[in-house]
Amino acid sequence: MRDSTPNGPAIRTPRGRRLMVLAALAGLAAAPTLLAADTVTFANPDARSNANAGNAMILSNAFRSVAETLRPSVVQIISIDHPPFAGGEGRGARPNRNQIPEQFRDLLPENPRNGPDANQRQPDRMGQGTGVIATADGLVITNNHVIAGADEVKILLHDGRETTATVIGADPATDLAVLRIDASDLVAAKFGDSDESQVGDWVIALGSPFGLSQTVTAGIVSALGREGMGLATFENYIQTDAAINPGNSGGPLANIYGEVIGINSAISSATGGNDGIGFAIPSRMVQRIVNDLATDGTVERGWLGVNIQPLDEELAASFGHDTRSGVLVAGVLDGTPAASAGLEPGDIVLNINGRRTDTPAGLARRIADFTPDTAVSLEFLRNGERLTRTAVLGVRPGSESTTEVEEAPEPETPSLGLELAPLDETMRREAELASETGLFVKGVLADGPAAAAGIEPGDAIIRINGLEPTSIGDFQGVLDGLEPDQTIRLLIERRGMTRFILVETGD
Repeated sequence: MRDSTPNGPAIRTPRGRRLMVLAALAGLAAAPTLLAADTVTFANPDARSNANAGNAMILSNAFRSVAETLRPSVVQIISIDHPPFAGGEGRGARPNRNQIPEQFRDLLPENPRNGPDANQRQPDRMGQGTGVIATADGLVITNNHVIAGADEVKILLHDGRETTATVIGADPATDLAVLRIDASDLVAAKFGDSDESQVGDWVIALGSPFGLSQTVTAGIVSALGREGMGLATFENYIQTDAAINPGNSGGPLANIYGEVIGINSAISSATGGNDGIGFAIPSRMVQRIVNDLATDGTVERGWLGVNIQPLDEELAASFGHDTRSGVLVAGVLDGTPAASAGLEPGDIVLNINGRRTDTPAGLARRIADFTPDTAVSLEFLRNGERLTRTAVLGVRPGSESTTEVEEAPEPETPSLGLELAPLDETMRREAELASETGLFVKGVLADGPAAAAGIEPGDAIIRINGLEPTSIGDFQGVLDGLEPDQTIRLLIERRGMTRFILVETGD
């Protein structure tokens, strides 16, 4: 066929192109014989020969294996709070969110109220998270904050089945909870030992981020033993850069063998999404808490009965200790395992049962890991001498002890910028103090050495350079014997907690 133009030569259109245009206009797929040069074909798997891909495929296959192994054990949790809501809080409002430091997120997604009409019946508040099946008979592990305050808890299994869960027990101190479901053909996850994990190990997170169930992400162990985050009473987190997001709460963090080594609990995020810093409760802690909760719904923890504080270099030196290792005993409560074992304020605890402890949080967690009536060996320093004592742990009390009543004071002159009086029952009651002897801080000069060291009105001074003062004269006598610019060490109590403070006396 020929086409002509008014002012130019005729143009011949190739036959093949016209056929393809016609096929396209007819809405048909062009025949392979006509488009052989333009079709997409799949590679023959048997012909792949890139040796460099070998190691990557081994890792890829390992990830596949973990996903296939664990997916049947991972469930989506829907927690439902029916109105009226206690205290105005509910699942959609994230219970206790104001207790979580601003940079941390608890992984529970926001679920704003439904419906614009304020006159409508207030809808249920709903939150979602993740859980992992721990036993074939229906125990499910998740975070406490996923189910806290819920009136109803629904479980969505990997195969699409839905069932209702019963809360067996919850432990806010570690943010763990145990549920039970009644369902057949459940696949229990295998748990590994988190103590075997090392920084740099591959890990895989599974869960329902933003409601997207059965999501799998991978990363590495970024750090171990993270504590002091302010997320729970007892913290010992595995930190990971595996992508975890709101909705992952309560889901498993697994090693490359498909063993659960942690329960995902929180992320550090400026935006509320994944910033590459996530935290998981280690399986060692999970095992201890879950076994207790599954037995009777409660957790009993060991208790020593001491007030403790961290050591800085200057405070350690004041006790003749040349490093910051260990935890300083600032107080020993009467009638406690610590008192029976002979611990005293000023002792520096170095290890428990041979395991080193360098932070108050670590010491408290390690003691709490033991069951009551367990005998533990404590190694500590006292006046530069290394000593060992055995303490039989008690039961950690659910609340702190209170104080008592009565009597009258006698104010005295400021020393170190302090206005002091002998401690009496009225002062003890009003300031919530446990100490029966010492000096009460009635006032602190704003520009004095005591204020600079952080002493406040209402504190009690229990010791000054190791001496227990019973009068202002005792206190002043120690000050009079000091050299110019000498640092003084005070043991103070504030609302039932004792700690050592160093005060610079000046010229």
